[in-house]
Amino acid sequence: MGTQQLRLAVLIILFAVAMIGAHAADGYRMAQTVAPAWNSLPRELVGWSGTDGAFDSAYGLDPADTSFLRIYQRAETAPVVAYVGFYHNLATYMEFHTPEICYPAQGWTVLSSGRSVDVINSRGQFRPEQAVVEKNGQRRLVVWWYYAGARAFENRIRYAFAVLVLSSLGGRRDGSMVRLETPLDGNGDLESASKRLEAFERNFLPKLDEALPH
Repeated sequence: MGTQQLRLAVLIILFAVAMIGAHAADGYRMAQTVAPAWNSLPRELVGWSGTDGAFDSAYGLDPADTSFLRIYQRAETAPVVAYVGFYHNLATYMEFHTPEICYPAQGWTVLSSGRSVDVINSRGQFRPEQAVVEKNGQRRLVVWWYYAGARAFENRIRYAFAVLVLSSLGGRRDGSMVRLETPLDGNGDLESASKRLEAFERNFLPKLDEALPH
């Protein structure tokens, strides 16, 4: 075997070892990921009563590795649907399964979009994304945001950056997407729907914070 052939063989072996090592490291990180404690999320919150639900086919298939879906209602008001999807590697889903992509893909018309009011919890202060969507005459107010490790991020661009940093520093790629939605009444009262979500967030988010990995 000539010198060049020997060098090529050594390079191939080193490359193979590196690939095997990277694959093993990914497997190790996946095994070390702590899953959310969905069972710790109560069905009864202050003034709210929840019923477990199934992922609505209106949104296609649930892409999460594990998820939480519950419908909460308070007195005679409209319900709030709380969905939280947890991903071992959220970045792989971000380009295809974010609400701003999935709602139009499933036939919903986005009537307006922007930012909700500030949310403050132990994971930081942020302003969730917000949209009013309509399908078959039904309108809903939807808010959503992301968690990367113990940090909250409003949109997928900031989240993707956070995942890159966390993966580089500590090997973490896991994260969550939180989506809350509530119907608008017959008059399309956006203010009432917004206040309903704000009231729900005050009771739900502290419990969610305890259930998600830090």
